[in-house]
Amino acid sequence: MRNFLKDLFGAKQRQIEADLDEYLANLDAIALDMRDAIRAYLAKEEGEFLSAFERINKIEHRLDTLRRAIEQQIYAHRLLPDTRDDILALLEGLDKIPNRMQAITREMLLQRLRIPPNLHQSVTDLTDRGTRIVQVLTQTSRAFLNKPHLVRQSVQQLSQMEHEGDLVEHRAVKLIFGDGSLELAEKLQLNYLIDRLGSICDMAEDRGDEIMIWALKRLL
Repeated sequence: MRNFLKDLFGAKQRQIEADLDEYLANLDAIALDMRDAIRAYLAKEEGEFLSAFERINKIEHRLDTLRRAIEQQIYAHRLLPDTRDDILALLEGLDKIPNRMQAITREMLLQRLRIPPNLHQSVTDLTDRGTRIVQVLTQTSRAFLNKPHLVRQSVQQLSQMEHEGDLVEHRAVKLIFGDGSLELAEKLQLNYLIDRLGSICDMAEDRGDEIMIWALKRLL
């Protein structure tokens, strides 16, 4: 019986590990699709934008399914006792990022934002940085799960990338409110878009800070 239980819980723990890996892979994928969607929007390629938006919705749904499956397995079988609470908190924090990406692209679709050409580069830069910082965040998450001694370096990279994103965001806001051809309502709408794009870097840095604390606990 003891060997049976060991095999049973070992299999369930391996399933959780596989689900976590798939979750992180899908987080990378949704970031890339957000980048593709925004690039298509700026290029006025409606078909490409809608295709990317559809992929974003599907991936976001898959992420929710994976998160619930992992949580249920952990709660039901009392698995991963040393890191259970940290993993649950990690998933809760990470889940805010795909939700934000889905919301940004949905708002662009519904509001039909007019993004002036002089703002295209800033929007592209912020989008690319958001995509890249999510990729570093998934690397940081994998390090926490498998090689916690490597977390510190990744967290430092997240902090630097967030700072660089802030600079791009500030320049974009200056461009928006310095553009005399825009109505105030348009300026506020564009400022909200820039703020939402910049928030991806902010959330990634916040998650990194949390992961650093959890990794230190594992190393003590």
